[in-house]
Amino acid sequence: MIHTGIDILAELQKPGLEELAKSFQARTYARKTQIFLPNHAQDMIFIVSSGRTRIYLAYEDKEFTLAILERGDVYSTHTRAYVSALDDTTLLCAQTAQVRRHMLSIPEFTGTMVRVLSELLKHSISIIDDLAFRDVQTRLLRFLRFVSTQSGVAESGGVLVNLGLTTEQIASIIGTTRQTLSTMLNGLERDAVIELRGRGAIFIPDVAALD
Repeated sequence: MIHTGIDILAELQKPGLEELAKSFQARTYARKTQIFLPNHAQDMIFIVSSGRTRIYLAYEDKEFTLAILERGDVYSTHTRAYVSALDDTTLLCAQTAQVRRHMLSIPEFTGTMVRVLSELLKHSISIIDDLAFRDVQTRLLRFLRFVSTQSGVAESGGVLVNLGLTTEQIASIIGTTRQTLSTMLNGLERDAVIELRGRGAIFIPDVAALD
């Protein structure tokens, strides 16, 4: 759910990037598989080719989701984050050192990667801003507003959002507990702000009402 607007997979198909593209090898993972642990032994860059991955932090019994990566999103294993497969997933993986060597000789791709990393940094700052300065209810409303504009489908005068996420997964994205999130979602439904349709589907009759 980062949506940088840049399709790295398409970029790798451009003329002159054949050797760089060969650096990435496909790896397939089943749903719910733990893909990478924090500070993975091999410093790698990966691109989501299909499926979805969850990037999260964990401490004792607590987890906090940093991002849901979808097709075309890119990330590095050289962080304190865990990476797991939300769906059956295929990643294109390459050693960071290999990619760096190619980037030095391909300024066009270097510029693309800088833009992608800038979007990732912007997304991270937004998460920190929400956690530091906004209450849980506001974080939930901002999250619903974001996903409605990014992946919502117009329906019956409103917008249908089908996240494909469990209540627990959504709770970890906005930094709260599953119980608190369920209470807030039920309250919003009573107030006719949203309509819960099960299996992660939420209908929003009036997106502007989330403000």
